[in-house]
Amino acid sequence: MNYPSILLSLCLALSTSNLYADDHKHEHEEHGAHEHGAAALSLAAGAEGLEIMLESPAANIVGFEHAATTDEDKQKLADAVKKLEAGAELFSMNTEAGCTLKSAEVISALLGNTAETAGEAHNDMDVTWSFACTQPAELKEVAVKLFAAFPDGFQHIKAEWVTEKGASALELDKDDTIKLTP
Repeated sequence: MNYPSILLSLCLALSTSNLYADDHKHEHEEHGAHEHGAAALSLAAGAEGLEIMLESPAANIVGFEHAATTDEDKQKLADAVKKLEAGAELFSMNTEAGCTLKSAEVISALLGNTAETAGEAHNDMDVTWSFACTQPAELKEVAVKLFAAFPDGFQHIKAEWVTEKGASALELDKDDTIKLTP
């Protein structure tokens, strides 16, 4: 299974479908833009396990978006990266699936690992976690713990997921469990 192509398919399928009622349409359209407190979470489950991607303004995670120049900001950034890399503490799956964190990658101009340079404002953090599952067919739910991990940052997260059984989405405003099965 090729996770990047599945996530691309997920994004395309969800962006062209109307999963939300019209009266909430404006609120959800803003997620594509840089909106503090908001983030997008994409999950793709398949035969190899689970891939999770988070796209968020850096302010939600580290409390600022400017280049880290002070020792305090550098420490906040290092602490946030360490917390993000510990993906098994941010997400848990039902035990029957036997999922373990395989890798975590944090990308941001603030870390200097993109082609972009950290500007004065509007820097993002993109994180990808890969989980290997011994029984991927048993993967039924994913508990999201981002609100507790970053209590001053996230206000709402648009979660979208795709499995071999279909795709869906929901808006999280607190830590919650995503049911991957219909």
